[in-house]
Amino acid sequence: MQKYDVIIVGAGPAGSTCALFLAEKFNRNVLLIDKENFPRDKVCGGYLTSRVFRRFKYLKGKISEITEVPTYGSHFYGPDLAKLSWIKEQPVGYLALRLKFDNYLKELAVSKGVKFIGGNEVIDLVVAENRAKVLTQNGSSHSADIVIGADGVRSLIAKKCNIHEKPGVMSKGLCVESEFQVPEEFLDENFGRNRPTHYYYGFGNIIGYAWAFPKKTHVNVEIGGPTKQGREMGRSFLEFLDYLKEEMLLPKSFEITKKFKAALIPTSTALYLNQSYSDRVLLAGDALGVASSISGEGIYQSMASGEDAAIMANQALDDQKFDSNYLRQYAKIWKKDLGRELKTAGNIMMQLSSSENINDLLRKMKIFFDRMKEERDLFDYFATTFFGIK
Repeated sequence: MQKYDVIIVGAGPAGSTCALFLAEKFNRNVLLIDKENFPRDKVCGGYLTSRVFRRFKYLKGKISEITEVPTYGSHFYGPDLAKLSWIKEQPVGYLALRLKFDNYLKELAVSKGVKFIGGNEVIDLVVAENRAKVLTQNGSSHSADIVIGADGVRSLIAKKCNIHEKPGVMSKGLCVESEFQVPEEFLDENFGRNRPTHYYYGFGNIIGYAWAFPKKTHVNVEIGGPTKQGREMGRSFLEFLDYLKEEMLLPKSFEITKKFKAALIPTSTALYLNQSYSDRVLLAGDALGVASSISGEGIYQSMASGEDAAIMANQALDDQKFDSNYLRQYAKIWKKDLGRELKTAGNIMMQLSSSENINDLLRKMKIFFDRMKEERDLFDYFATTFFGIK
């Protein structure tokens, strides 16, 4: 059985980014494992804010290859559907298909020497004094000095290490999503060639967001909020689709079916875990819980946490120290990187989801949107923070 420096479980943006940094920058021997064969799709809007390309500069020359279209801004809607527009002359982000984007990141890591195994789920983790070992569905086993769990919101690696949310905390949200293939001419005419995204807050009495993301020949539609509103989410999603048809953001000829995808969103969950590490183990991406509860953005944060995990793993390998007491430094690394924005978004979501008075919360949302209409500086601050421009 070959022993690796690092095994990464999960080949999404966090896992593939982590693998790339470990192999290319730190010259480590890395195994990347995913339960799915690639390319594979993912429940996600596929929005890449401009800061993805500012930080991960190796992607900048590949924008046309890994994304569908640039987006030049957004329209924001409050609970009363009054619109605030924020449109710029230069792109503020790019819209991608996760099928293509995630596969590119994985292939990039492989091109730098990472070994990839797809279609083989990790079903167990055994941590011993001198190594960590993962067991897979097909009966194979692999060992390494350190394992990084980038295996999503229902992380097996976290579960095996008894990493969980602190008692009394429910930070995860729920989203319902579908992606529709739409003629490019329809999107050009009804969204515009500058492809602004549309965000709706408080739609259908959901304490969260809904969106419509126009890509080249697809529209990604999603609604998300607290898990306690799960029963209402499906109904509100169907209402949202009907609304988009009325507004000509989806073709009126579309037949709306009840076939859509649902997933948990780990919104700021990282702040509420008992820990983000264990003996010979680190978490990254959705397993760590770094998505924004305000914008739904998670790709940048996942990639950032993947880089953070690579830095910590490399340091541990240099020092040959893998116990949890040593790896606790990891929390300082990712919190310095992402902690402030997660705390801001998490506090807002916790306040909203802890209240029982939905009408009062919707009223407060409307007040906030009305204030942004009157105070352009506040709106600009909101939008630039929202998109990670500042």
